[in-house]
Amino acid sequence: MESHPGTTLRRVNWSTDIGTVRRLFRGYRQWLADHRDTTASADSNVKMGLGQVDKQIAELPGAYGPRRGEIILAFAQEALVACGALRELESKVGEIKRIYVRADHRGPGFGPRLTRALLSRARALGYERVRVDTLPTMTAAIQFYQEMGFDPMPAYWPHPVPGALFFEYMVRKTKPAPRRRAASKSKRSGG
Repeated sequence: MESHPGTTLRRVNWSTDIGTVRRLFRGYRQWLADHRDTTASADSNVKMGLGQVDKQIAELPGAYGPRRGEIILAFAQEALVACGALRELESKVGEIKRIYVRADHRGPGFGPRLTRALLSRARALGYERVRVDTLPTMTAAIQFYQEMGFDPMPAYWPHPVPGALFFEYMVRKTKPAPRRRAASKSKRSGG
């Protein structure tokens, strides 16, 4: 799908990769549990969010499966190190979820690469817009979403973490109307 020196991205093969996806999603879930806000009021919200992730893991491929979803896997030197997922929210609107890079491979730009690959897949699936949410503490993710052209938007679902941020990307940007050429006036010299 997309290659860089020593790294490769590819679409998931559900007949052989479901266990791999479950392991990565469990790693993502553990990262979320470790990354959570430690205030008592947020604790029940975080548990609810982790429960949602557990449900998605149990139901794989679920919303990330064929026809309207996708999961992209990232490899470094043939070792699986990251994943990202796409699912349908509503007609012509997709959502990127579960961008997760193993701790020992964070930093080399897997997040933006996975996001570009998922946007490409969203375009191929006919989505016009793609949404994403992120935690306010995930400054690198916020930065690369904004650099990629995602625009801030109001919450599109009741996120369990207070202060979560929401973004949207226009996959199918409308093309500007073609410019009309001004008719050139030629001056003829009389003679």
